[in-house]
Amino acid sequence: MEWNAQKYQDFCGYVTEHGRELVDVLRKMPCGRVLDLGCGTGVLTNEIAGFADKVIGIDLSPAMIETAKKMYPELEFIVMDACSLGWEEYFDAVFSNAVFHFIKTQDVLLHNIYKALTQNGVLVCEFGAAGNIAGLLDVMADACTKRGKEYSLRFYYPTQDEYSHMLERQGFLVESIDTYDLDTRLKEGESGLRNWINQVCSVEMAWFDVSGQEDVLREIESALRPSRWDGFNWHLPNRRLRAVARK
Repeated sequence: MEWNAQKYQDFCGYVTEHGRELVDVLRKMPCGRVLDLGCGTGVLTNEIAGFADKVIGIDLSPAMIETAKKMYPELEFIVMDACSLGWEEYFDAVFSNAVFHFIKTQDVLLHNIYKALTQNGVLVCEFGAAGNIAGLLDVMADACTKRGKEYSLRFYYPTQDEYSHMLERQGFLVESIDTYDLDTRLKEGESGLRNWINQVCSVEMAWFDVSGQEDVLREIESALRPSRWDGFNWHLPNRRLRAVARK
């Protein structure tokens, strides 16, 4: 999928806002060189730059990196696949907020992160856990299937135990790992849910023409309205996994 940097800032700003809590976790640790993996538009990279000796932001999306460079020209941003890191024993910390669930080849990802970290370097990450936005994805799957489209989950949402074992298999010492529920309020009123779907589920929405997309969006809104609409805004039932692991 290709991200629209402006739409991400407009409709997914809550991801960055919540990510500041993860930055605070990193802030309590000695930080020399830090890699912000999946930096998006660079807002959190800039915050990390306030206490780290050096920070580099990478993202697979050229649009995100272009925006980040314009917003923070004094920082270093690179278009790069997280599964193709070229560094060896360079970073004292790797930080990643709301990115890992987009990457299914976790063994490759974690192997490259481990290799990029200095001895005793730390990985601080948070992303979607098992059960994340389950109700919404179930409705999306039903809407696609009944229209003849073969839907399959594109995201990686592990359990806490599953991911702990994954980290340990790659050589990490897990210092902490937790899952928790997060009620995310979308702030765009009636259009909030469809804005989110059009951005995050753009692959599935591209299967349909304009009329078909409208039908799918209305079907999803109708199914979720009793439980996810508070009369003013939509809410997403997020399930998050946060881990701190050391090399």
